[in-house]
Amino acid sequence: MDGRGFALVTLIGFATYLISGAIYRLFCHPLSRFPGPKLAALTTLYEGYYDVIKAGSYIFQIGKMHDQYGPIVRVGPNEVHILDPTYYDTLYSKTNRWDKYDWFYSMMGNPQATFATINADVHRIRRGALNPFFSAQAVGRLRSTMLFLIDRLVTRMENAALRKETVPLFYAYRALTVDIISEYAFGSTLQMLDRADWGASFYSAWRSLWQLSPLTRQWPSLFAFMMKLPQWMQELLNPKTAEVAKMFRDVDQLTMELLQTDPKSVKAKSHPTMVWEIAYSDVLPAHERTRDRISVEANNLLAAGFETTGAMLTVATFHVLSNPNVHQRLQQELEFAIPDSAKIPNHQVLEKLPYLSAIIKETLRIAVGAYSRLPRVSPHESIAYREWVIPPNTAVGMSALFIEHNPMIFPNPDSFLPERWLRDDCRALERYLVTFGRGSRMCVGINLAYAELYAVLATIIRRFPQLRLDGPTAYDMEIVSDYFAGMTRDEGGRGLKVRVN
Repeated sequence: MDGRGFALVTLIGFATYLISGAIYRLFCHPLSRFPGPKLAALTTLYEGYYDVIKAGSYIFQIGKMHDQYGPIVRVGPNEVHILDPTYYDTLYSKTNRWDKYDWFYSMMGNPQATFATINADVHRIRRGALNPFFSAQAVGRLRSTMLFLIDRLVTRMENAALRKETVPLFYAYRALTVDIISEYAFGSTLQMLDRADWGASFYSAWRSLWQLSPLTRQWPSLFAFMMKLPQWMQELLNPKTAEVAKMFRDVDQLTMELLQTDPKSVKAKSHPTMVWEIAYSDVLPAHERTRDRISVEANNLLAAGFETTGAMLTVATFHVLSNPNVHQRLQQELEFAIPDSAKIPNHQVLEKLPYLSAIIKETLRIAVGAYSRLPRVSPHESIAYREWVIPPNTAVGMSALFIEHNPMIFPNPDSFLPERWLRDDCRALERYLVTFGRGSRMCVGINLAYAELYAVLATIIRRFPQLRLDGPTAYDMEIVSDYFAGMTRDEGGRGLKVRVN
């Protein structure tokens, strides 16, 4: 057979493979009778088009699918999505020991981190090592450190006021949350609050990683390949990749330096140092405490510990300052509860303030947090939803977006209405406040997040009664992309800015 004949046979064989695969997925696959677009059933590239080309918009397309097809939709060759708020606690139950969907979570880059761990049994072991650091008692021991760093933010804001400068709270809040989690994880801050750019370059690197995530989900090996390229080649091919690689190197170096630190100096701190304790404890087996895995875990702790809380503080401050009645009522409550603005109570006290608590809950609801659909896989048993029987090894997901913005549960869902949490029936609404997830995989840092939200928002509003917005509009705050977390437009210079009068 000559070269042309071989090429023709190869082409015919490849075409046959594609056609037979398409026929199987459309007509013979266990999900073939589930409703949804045929292109979504055929290939994950359908999702890739919306997430890679149209910048993280597949979750919004899924919403449109539900409008057309109903509460259960096939959103991928081996995945369904359910839109039914009453089913959320069933899917994400504490008794369900289901795996995460490996294809979906491949965009995290490395399954060695606890959050991205696929297997439920391995996750339980890794999560067990982290849980003690995020208990209410452990977070309480971090209070003095947290207040010290909040005071540093306040001082910078006061200095900006003296110079009549705008404060970019979009970055400032994230600088604060980075410094809090880095102090807890590494025993020292990354000093974001001291940076002239308020940590904007650091945020840019992480945002680059999140924007690359849809691409790495489609081609998982691409991320590992690009991380191994020389820096000059990364900068040539994709500057965002170079930013991400440098960020990983910096955190790896920080981890290595910590692990070589004199144990006496680590133990002398007022709070435990998470990365150190995990690396040298006997809670995890030896193969889970290698330096490579600990470094991956450190990167994960840093990312999970700063962005969501920083984003929530941004949303809360924007809406409070945008609504004079909300602002005034919150100020009155805080002035009564905190006579001395320099002495902010602990978060357990602040949690008892009804209007502040209503604002925190409404912030969590309207901001959502993780927009993504959090797919799970039951390896051995089918999953029942109404009359549908979903076969084993099928990915099944739900998005908090469609619950927390559901107009049947939360009328006027796009409006910031803290008063909805003060009504007599508000306890019934809390079932649908799923920002931190549910079940055995719910956010491990929920107690730390609440402590930061209460302490920071109370401090900023109480200390700066004349705080005013400087330019941002609803357009600047609009979530337009799902890079696991919902994100605003990537347009430099926008975001929450304020002036301190």
